[in-house]
This record gives sequence, structure tokens and C-alpha cells, in this order.
Amino acid sequence: MCGICGIFNLQLQPLAHGERIDAMAANILHRGPDSGGKFQLPHLALAIQRLSIIDLETGNQPLSNEAGDVTLVFNGEIYNYRELREPLLEHGHHFKTQSDGEVIIHLYEELGPDCLCELNGMFAIALWDNRAGRLLLARDRAGEKPLYYWRDEETLVFGSEIKSLLAYPGVSREIDSAALTDYFFYGHFPAPRSVFAEIRKLPAAHRMMVEDGKIEVDAYWRPQDYLRPPGKPPVTPREERELVEELAVRLRQAAESRLVSDVPLGVFLSGGVDSSTIVAIMSELSPGNVNSFSVNFPEKTFNEESYSTLVARRFHTQHHVLNAEKPAMLEALMKLADHLDEPMADPAVIPTYMISRFAREHIKVALSGEGSDELFGGYPTYMGARLAEYYLKLPAWVRRQIFGRLQRFLPVSSTAVPKGLFLRRFLTHAEKNPAERHHIWFGMFNPTELDQLISPDWAGPQLPSSRIFAPLAPVLDGARFDEMLSEMLYLDFCLYLQDDLLVKVDRASMACSLEMRTPFLDHRLIEFAEGLPGSLKVRRFKLKYLLKRTVERWLPKEIVYRQKRGFSVPIASWMRNELRPLVDETLAEDKLKQHGMFTVSFVRGLLNEHWSGKADHRKTLWTLFMFQLWYDRWGKG
Repeated sequence: MCGICGIFNLQLQPLAHGERIDAMAANILHRGPDSGGKFQLPHLALAIQRLSIIDLETGNQPLSNEAGDVTLVFNGEIYNYRELREPLLEHGHHFKTQSDGEVIIHLYEELGPDCLCELNGMFAIALWDNRAGRLLLARDRAGEKPLYYWRDEETLVFGSEIKSLLAYPGVSREIDSAALTDYFFYGHFPAPRSVFAEIRKLPAAHRMMVEDGKIEVDAYWRPQDYLRPPGKPPVTPREERELVEELAVRLRQAAESRLVSDVPLGVFLSGGVDSSTIVAIMSELSPGNVNSFSVNFPEKTFNEESYSTLVARRFHTQHHVLNAEKPAMLEALMKLADHLDEPMADPAVIPTYMISRFAREHIKVALSGEGSDELFGGYPTYMGARLAEYYLKLPAWVRRQIFGRLQRFLPVSSTAVPKGLFLRRFLTHAEKNPAERHHIWFGMFNPTELDQLISPDWAGPQLPSSRIFAPLAPVLDGARFDEMLSEMLYLDFCLYLQDDLLVKVDRASMACSLEMRTPFLDHRLIEFAEGLPGSLKVRRFKLKYLLKRTVERWLPKEIVYRQKRGFSVPIASWMRNELRPLVDETLAEDKLKQHGMFTVSFVRGLLNEHWSGKADHRKTLWTLFMFQLWYDRWGKG
């Protein structure tokens, strides 16, 4: 696990600012404080900050082959490197280290850029082939490890985080207006856009080949190739039982492969199905030696201590609990403002950072359960899709007269699962296009609110709401689904998981120099899950149907069938109380008027309604607050 960066002249001419590689690397020191390395040619500079996990003694980077004409820096871990190493040795390759990175180099010598298809892991790779004059950049299939880039006519600059690129002369901080609209709708920045107009991110499962002055970007793996085709016969009871057994095997394989390490590791345990499953498998493989970590909130509806404690006791883990008091959460928020070089609307980044910092005192590697909800159907919005099928069969006058009036009487709540907020969103948008409806339910500002938020002077002649669904089209291009639910799951895997959840996990953990591994994102498990029918993921109104059937053998039933909660944060009440002075200061009228992006009167109206308790604007206000907090630190230059 590391941070990488580089500068490359597209015409193989001497670099204009090659000396800036040191400043670029210094900006990502937190990603790899154990050692640093650098490789330089007149036209190329590569640098790495290493967090040593595998081959502590000889695995420092950059790494080169025997002849010195293929050189690599990479961020991540290759879990099957030992299996790949054996045939390479048989083919006459000579290794200087026991590292996974050196395997990539020799595999590239054998297969060229197609070597990426053989890697099981999480990675962002920069490889220079001096023989071909080729620079290869690549990201792992799910997008666990980030890679941003900037270019002009002569130079390509890249790095693990945006802050690395900002150390290079000429990289503009102009905000991308289309990306800004995406952020306030989705809560994140769908690839390939970033918050900055001139900086892009390489999408997951993509590679960039730079050769002869040309840049080509293509996908080396596509999840849509594994989707269950429409019209396939339903799964029989016997086939379902077989799938349960196959899933159990694949889960074990995925978790076991991610235990390869030369340093201590552990697991983040919420007490939900996903993290508890990982604990169960780890405990089976290493009884009594599992370190588990949980975070508890003082607010009762957000506290999952009883569940995490139940699992920890059941599997005899060495359990560590962090009590997240409000002053500590505020302190973590301010520290994160220095790390988050892109706005992050997901409030769970705060406890993720806190538990990462806490766990780093004991371990260097932690496993977590990201990816399960998108692959196996874990979000309440998927039940909303099922409910919409029944709702839309009602006569239009019933929907309009009865349910339309019902919205006015739904309660405002500050709890972790605000049923009134969910139901209000459902009733308002149930009749829209399914994919669009799903993202409005899941999103931050709805289309009407978005048009009121973004200032007309900033938005231009086009309403912001007219372009919010543009990121969906390239994701859906060429994909065919057996049913509507499968389309939603696929979109969440390609958008929400990649550009929100995995960004959150990477930034929060790497800010603490902690490596995070996600067994559910083993590509073999992804391919299996994509081929399942939607009816095995959400059965009527039962979420994660097949996954829960599978893990019943390992977990207590009160864990398997508990209500879905997620890593929630009590921001609604927090903003009305302890955080209110900071929110008021950050969203002050004079600050908002300086950049002119928002309609100030609309923002103040949201604040007043939330503070008075007349409405629950937790999502919209937090999204605004985190943007302005980011802008004050990173957007001004």
C-alpha cells in the first residue's frame, strides 16, 4: 500500500519541471511513511511513498527487471502474486525480491499490458517500458485504489491524490461546473470527472497507454460481461441450493486471499452481516487471533455496540472499541478537511477516519465489508423499487389524492433510519423513470432543489437538473439486464461504490497510513454476483436474500436478520446543536457570495428550516457544508 506520482513528457523530451516530483511525493507522504523512492530519466520522473506490508526488507520501490528496461511503482496489493510467481520462475525469470510488485514486472514482460487481467488485487500501477517507449497506467477492477491525472500538450502528470498534482506548476484549480452539479446530486464525482476542470481520474478497470505521443484509455475488464442475460430461465430450488454452496466457497476464497501479509492485520466490525461474515471466516482460519475494531456513538439509535459485541464474543476476537464522543468527532472533521482534496458528502468518512486512526495503533492492515450491498442487494432503496411496482398499479387518483396528502403529515426525524424522510422521497418520485428515480431517492439535492441551489450566473443558460443523469449513459452503454433491480445494482456498483464508498475508505484509512482490504470486491466474487438474478438478491422485500441464506451457517440469526443501518452518523441533531456554530460560520452569506455558486437565500432557508425542526435537511446541508469546508481549504488556490 503506497502513494505514487509521476511526470512524463509525451514527446520524450526533457521535462520542464522534473524537480517538482519531490514536492508531489511529499504531498502524499501519509500514504506511505515507511520509505520513499524515485526513478528519473530526462523525460520521466516516478516517485513512491511506501507503506510496507509485504516483503518488508527488500520490497522497496521503484522496482525494475533484470535488464533495467521495465520499471514500476504501484499502490496496492496483488493477492495471487505467489501463484503467479511460480510459472514465471519456470519460464526463466529471475527475482531480486519476494514482493508482489516484482511479479507485475515479469508478468508484463510475458504478456504486455494484458498482464492486468491476471492480477487479483487492488492496485494503481505506473509502469515504464523503455524498450517500447511506453508508459502504462492502470487501476484495479473495482476502483479500490485511485489514480488522477492532468495533461497539457507536452506533459502528463499523475498521482494517487489530487493534492499531489496540485504541486505541479500550471495545474489550474478552476472548478468543473458540470462536476459540481454531479456532486450536489450524487454526493460524489462520477469518473472520469473530478472537482477540478483540468484534472481527471482514470476509471476503475481501465488502463492508459501512452506511446508515440498518443494517449489511449480503454477498459481491460467489464462487469457487464458477467450480467445474467435477459430471458434466462428462473433459478430452480436445486440450483439455488447449489448457488448457496458456491457462494460460501467464494466468500472463503476471497477472505483468505486477503490475509496475506507480513504485518499485523484486523477487521472493522459493525455487527452487520458483511463485517460479521468476514470475522467468521477469519476466525475459522485463525482461531483466537483476530483483532476486531468497532466505533460506538453516544446517541442510542446510532449505537451498534450490542451487535458488534455479540459477534466479537461469538468468535472470540480480540475486540477493541472506540467511543466516538462529539468533541473527538469535531476534531476528526477538521483534520479531514486537510486531507480531503475533493469534497466528500458521505458523513461516514468521519467515523471511518476515527476508527482507522484507532486501529492503526494496533495493526497496519484492516479488512472491511464494502461492496456487499451493491453486489447482493443491501440498500432500502431496492425495497423501494419493489414497492414501486405495486404502487404504480394503483389508480392514478388514489396515488394523487390519498398518498399525495399523506406526504404532508410524515414526521421529521433525527434517527439513523428516518422513515418519514424515505417515504416522502418515495412518494414524490415513484412515477419517474426507474434509474432516475433510484438516484433521486439515493441522492443529495433533488432536481428541483438543485435548480434552486445553483446560481443562474454560475449554471449558465442550462438548468442544472437537465444534465444530472448524463453520467448514467456511459455506464449503461451495452449492458442488458434481466430486470429493473439488476440495473440499479449495476449502477450502484459502477458509480456509488467506485466514486463514493471506495474514495471514502481510501482517503480516511490512508490519512492514517492504514491499508484497507475488501474481500467482497474479489473480482471472482464480483463476476459470480453479477450473474445472479435479481430475485436471489432481493426476494420480495428481503434484502440480500442469497447472501443471508449462505451466512446463516456462520452467524447468529439476530445478526443475519437485523435491520440494515450502515455506518450512520448523527449529523441531523449534531448540526442543530454542537456543530451549529461551525456550520453557520462556514455557510455564512459573505462566504457564499465570494464565489457566487449558490443562491444564498435558498441556502439560508434550508438552514432555518432544519434548525427549527420544521424539516430534515441533513443530507442537503451536510453536502453543502462539506463542499464549503473543502473550498475554504482547497478551492481558493
